Amino acid sequence: MIHLVNGRGQLGQQLKKYVGGRQTNEEVYVYHTWSVQNKTEEEQKKEYKKLQSFVDEHSAQKIIFVSTKSQRETWYTRYKQLAEAYVLLHCKDSLVIRFPTFVGNGIIEKFQKGEATPYGEMELITVDTAARAVIESCFYDGIRRSFTIDGDRIPAELVYNLVKREKSV
Repeated sequence: MIHLVNGRGQLGQQLKKYVGGRQTNEEVYVYHTWSVQNKTEEEQKKEYKKLQSFVDEHSAQKIIFVSTKSQRETWYTRYKQLAEAYVLLHCKDSLVIRFPTFVGNGIIEKFQKGEATPYGEMELITVDTAARAVIESCFYDGIRRSFTIDGDRIPAELVYNLVKREKSV
């Protein structure tokens, strides 16, 4: 059976659409909950401690940890990377799956609200594509334990202009 840990947020809502009809031969926990709005060290440390407790309690089951592909210098990224290591070291049947930026909330909303300015390139993936990759990983039975899913790279200025144009239409 596939269990979604938390189940809220844009990925959680999409995962719920796919989990219903899919069954596994084992207990699989998809850990996709994390505070993305507040990237302070204190908040990210709390998220990391929650993950540690969860892994310690469920280390005998399969855990899929949803992480980020971002390499930005933030506490969010640092603690996500620490969490990846913790999951892989403390749960022998675990997978880490890293995604680029989702098309949806986050930076897209910041562009719409004028809270961010475009810079360089962005790597984007749809929430639906991410959800499908997570569900597929629930059935993975190989020896690799870490996966990075690529998105589409496009200039941030183009994303910004499309988002701003959509808002004004």
